[in-house]
Amino acid sequence: MKTVLLVLVMGSVVGCGAVQIEQPTDFYPPTPTLCLVPGCSCLEDISTSLVNVICSCQNKQVLKIGLLSRVSDSSQPPENTGSLLVENCHHVELYSRLVNHMKNIQNITIRNSHTVVIHPKLYEAKGAAPGSGSAHNIELTNIHRLQVKRYSFKDLRVTGRFYLGEVNMASVVSMAFDFQYVKEFSVFASKFDRISMFGIKLVQCKEFNVLGMTHFASLGAHAIKVKCDKFSLAYNWFGHLHDSSLDVEYGLCDIQGNTFNSLGGKPFLSLKPVQSSKLAETNEIAMTGFVFRENKFASEPVLPFGSLAMPSFSLLSPSTSYLDIDSNQFPCSCNRLGWLLAFGNFGYNSHSLAEVGNTKGSGTTAFIRQLYNTAGPCIECDHIECRDTDKNLDTYTMTTLVYSEEEGVKCGTSGVVVRDYDDTSDKGEVSAVENDSGHNDDIKGNSIEMKSDSNVKDTLKKSDDVNLNTKDYSNEKYGETESDDMYDMFTYVKEKVLTPPQHLREETEEESYKNSVDIYDTKFIDDNGNQNINAKAINTASRNAEEAERVLRMPGYANDAVDTDTNRLVVGVNVVIALLNG
Repeated sequence: MKTVLLVLVMGSVVGCGAVQIEQPTDFYPPTPTLCLVPGCSCLEDISTSLVNVICSCQNKQVLKIGLLSRVSDSSQPPENTGSLLVENCHHVELYSRLVNHMKNIQNITIRNSHTVVIHPKLYEAKGAAPGSGSAHNIELTNIHRLQVKRYSFKDLRVTGRFYLGEVNMASVVSMAFDFQYVKEFSVFASKFDRISMFGIKLVQCKEFNVLGMTHFASLGAHAIKVKCDKFSLAYNWFGHLHDSSLDVEYGLCDIQGNTFNSLGGKPFLSLKPVQSSKLAETNEIAMTGFVFRENKFASEPVLPFGSLAMPSFSLLSPSTSYLDIDSNQFPCSCNRLGWLLAFGNFGYNSHSLAEVGNTKGSGTTAFIRQLYNTAGPCIECDHIECRDTDKNLDTYTMTTLVYSEEEGVKCGTSGVVVRDYDDTSDKGEVSAVENDSGHNDDIKGNSIEMKSDSNVKDTLKKSDDVNLNTKDYSNEKYGETESDDMYDMFTYVKEKVLTPPQHLREETEEESYKNSVDIYDTKFIDDNGNQNINAKAINTASRNAEEAERVLRMPGYANDAVDTDTNRLVVGVNVVIALLNG
């Protein structure tokens, strides 16, 4: 009896041990060699002795391709891999130094996958074999969620084409697409929520193409910094652009059919042609060209003063360059385009516009003049698309703008007066102090006469202790005994007080970088103990809101702005006098 029971128990134990636990269909244990991963095959080309690796994933397969010495749960491709094709995967990751390992890699293609993550330094130049670090083609197509880490492509050379087709990226971090050389960099029908400063940085390229209604929600300052023989942006949508968003040095430039929804800065400020002498040095045809046509500027909520500045336009000569500026479109709205209409019709603010970015060239006024003179029919936009109307920009300007010597130029229908920047521009040190009020106001209420010169002078006359001629004051008090140290201190304070108009100030790349890169990483705790977004982001938002309030302020606030700037001036001059008094 005991023997029978023992047999039954043993049978039960063996039976239980024989039961196989069912694995989920999308679970594949890591395999050290990529060639042995389910769905992958490695075929050797006899003529070249290179291996073509093809991975066609099954179900929701996760594929991690890397070096076993660096990533233990990855699958390693053969050293003599000539091409790598990955398709139909749920999740794909490419780890660092893959190109170092696959020394003869020519083509890398990933397509029809949900998520693709590319880690830093696919190629690391340090310690690499001479002549390595190049691939012929890299193509990423139909990727629902693409993540490219910082320095993923650093020092890599692409002798053929780098292609992004139908990919979605939430954020392009700084130096994500940083290539030493690319023959052709092309983007087609893709979507980018935000590109940070230097998100796309090409030291040298032959062609740069962004085509097919690619969607850019936001471009930071210097977001696209490239030097290419041919640069093309055609039929794309841009949401919000900042200063020098397109930092491009080109031979031939073609920007046409794009929609620019909102300009938060001057995106074309650093768009400049390659000098003919440099083209001759590279044995290229010494011919430059610039096409800017059929672009739509929705101007939401307004078109900021000088936002269309392109100072390097003066470097293009009709005798040596092909120029085509035609049929660009704007809304027929004086409240949005007041300064542009006034400049096009009356030459209003010509001096101030010429000063914008004048260290880069003197072509801003000529470029904006051609934009206005060749503008196409007016448009109406709804944040999604823009439609043509039967109105003409020049005809609208003639019937809307009204000029008088007392009030200047104003919109006839709304009575809004267009800001006269030439009256407050940096024509001299003293005038810069006297006119430092409301530099960011594009429009002002018609009930307010912004006579900043007289307001400031009247205020200064009421102060017995203030004298604008600080040099005479200094000489009268100290004579020839004034020391060099005191003079240096006086000059320093004077430079701080004599701040030029804000629309003429150029932000350096270092300043832009500090203001735009990775400001959302640091967080703080509020009074209620809740974690909140970082203070820097809040300050940036506050400045934007404050600027918007100044641009769109009601007429009743204009006098307050003048009084505030006047008080600031009086305090500044008093500081100078206090320093002189020791």
